[in-house]
Amino acid sequence: MDLLQRRIGGWGFEGERYPPSPELLAWLAERLGETTPLRGIDPSAVSVPPPQRLPALAVPVSQDPQDRLAHSRGQGITDLVRLRTGALPAAPDAVLRPTGDEQVEVILRCCAENGVQVIPWGGGTSVTGGVTTMPTRQPTVVLSLERMSGLVDLDRESGLATFGAGTSGPLLEGALGPHLLTVGHFPQSWELSTLGGWIVTRSSGQESLGYGSIDDLVAGLDLVAPAGRLRIPAQPASAAGPDLRELVLGSEGRLGVVTRATVRVRPQPPVQQVIGTMLPSWDQGLAAAAEVLRVGLPLTLLRLSDAAETEVALTLGMAHRPVLAPLARRWLAWQGVARGGCLLLSGAAGRVRAVRRALAQVRRLLRRYGGVGLGRSPGRQWLKDRFRHPYLRDALLDLGIATDTLETAAPWSRLAALARAVRQALDSALERDGERVAVLCHASHPYLDGASLYFTVFFRCPADPEAAIARWAIIKRVATEAVVAGGGTLSHHHGVGSWHAPWLEREVGSAGIRLLGAAAATLDPLGILNPHVLLDPIDRLEA
Repeated sequence: MDLLQRRIGGWGFEGERYPPSPELLAWLAERLGETTPLRGIDPSAVSVPPPQRLPALAVPVSQDPQDRLAHSRGQGITDLVRLRTGALPAAPDAVLRPTGDEQVEVILRCCAENGVQVIPWGGGTSVTGGVTTMPTRQPTVVLSLERMSGLVDLDRESGLATFGAGTSGPLLEGALGPHLLTVGHFPQSWELSTLGGWIVTRSSGQESLGYGSIDDLVAGLDLVAPAGRLRIPAQPASAAGPDLRELVLGSEGRLGVVTRATVRVRPQPPVQQVIGTMLPSWDQGLAAAAEVLRVGLPLTLLRLSDAAETEVALTLGMAHRPVLAPLARRWLAWQGVARGGCLLLSGAAGRVRAVRRALAQVRRLLRRYGGVGLGRSPGRQWLKDRFRHPYLRDALLDLGIATDTLETAAPWSRLAALARAVRQALDSALERDGERVAVLCHASHPYLDGASLYFTVFFRCPADPEAAIARWAIIKRVATEAVVAGGGTLSHHHGVGSWHAPWLEREVGSAGIRLLGAAAATLDPLGILNPHVLLDPIDRLEA
């Protein structure tokens, strides 16, 4: 999985495709209207500005134009549009690939002394502008951690494994596989994202209900900053003052570079099963999900799709059996679930008897809310496709349909109202331009006190890149305002980056911003590390 094999201006690896089905295209055409294909240019034809002069650094410096291009942006929709069309405001002046903490330390010291900005790079999968090179008079380098990868130490007795921060999801699980162990952290970006990236964005895997988020899985870590190193040893718990590990979690490279981390591992489960249940409505589904958490059923996954996302899921799931679709809808109506029903996926992992028992308990509970069991077929389809959906986004963009995602979290008492408010904001976002959007939503990553909401937005993408980005920026602004006004968090697991940064003070307050700024000034006095994320109040949505 060499980074050089990665697709530029799209997700994943060359040769991988996930084309949309005719049924999905018909569903989108009904809601958006006709679209015009977005024809991108060959990445080799993109003109990258000549690099600025750099000081002598301690590692080999790559100033290859394609290497710089590949490390200039993340994976948000504006990133893809700019990379595809060549409308690139800036690119890093070089890409550096250190092999150890000592090299990172020398690089950061040298860059601080010479006024060079540094963007730490893991998998480059940020969808919040977290690794975007901004136009600036200062030289900028990207510090890729791909050579600081792999299993460093394994403490089987304690259930602890130490990895280089540049270890991707497949490499991490591949190293644990021969030991029949797993971390259990599987975000949608799992194939490309890295352990260090998970840590600094407070990532949450799709099975966080059973395994926990990265916050729960990280026991210790090493961070290198211009002002020195921070080493947080792995402990089961500690009352030795405030938890500095928590300070690094979510820091997005602004405080320093995470170089390695120790994570909690556990035996691989012998069996994993996911079942589907149709609930009569979104509100009944949320109430049922909240009760599942209160009862404490031993699940790894709970994911409730709204009516629109359910319709798309069923359409896609039955695309190869179109005759069954109307029969299935009539059967659901006979069972008391008409159109507007919502699909709930419930997953469990472990020994066969324990999994069967947990899912049987879920079925009994959901029946009290009018749930109709669909068996394991929806779960098998979801497991098959869960890491492929970003490829579908690229295929739709080829056709002129842009897709973006946003997520938040809130307590159960505010969740339904927040979902309605964000959907209403998205539905009307482009009315002044005579444009429509299509919106899907699901609730996932449930907790005893609340859950995450995850929205997928489709809209027509103009051929002009600046017009496309301006259209996206309108959607992003109104959605973020609706999230903040509705009492949701700016981000549950995507992070703040540069696109959410202007709203951060409204969530943490001025004292919170000053506290974070003081931590950054202590570890990075000259502010060379990723200066446009987290603490930057400038609106950079159209950058």
